[in-house]
Amino acid sequence: MSSSNSSSTPTDRVAKQRGIHTRCNCGEAVSHFTSKTVRNLGRLFHRCPMGSEMDKTHLFKWTDKSVVEEIEDFQDLFDVLLVDNIEFQKSVRAGETMMKGHESKIEEMEDAIAHCEEKITECIRELRIIKALFVCCLVMVFMYLAYA
Repeated sequence: MSSSNSSSTPTDRVAKQRGIHTRCNCGEAVSHFTSKTVRNLGRLFHRCPMGSEMDKTHLFKWTDKSVVEEIEDFQDLFDVLLVDNIEFQKSVRAGETMMKGHESKIEEMEDAIAHCEEKITECIRELRIIKALFVCCLVMVFMYLAYA
């Protein structure tokens, strides 16, 4: 992960780059080395093949500092993702609560539909009885008129 601030001078840009880089601002691929100096014996660094530790126009960076920057940047990102995850979990819980409410209303509607179906069946039965009674009454009226 790398980032660079846009500044007016190349020296400022190189000095403020964070993380581990694969290319220098000049476009050259960065190489990795191990220090052989007494002061930093065995310490890893990466630099542009066109520059040196003293040349501030090309990338030179101690790898341990770059790794720390990478970790810091990832920690910042992790913190943001953690907050986003907490907010997402709250949204999921709110959605689940809404869904339970809707499920309850669906059950109420299903019960109402079942009750309506029972009433419809009962009404059909009563209509058949009324129809039979009407037919009987009609037959009786015709019989009365025919024999009276």
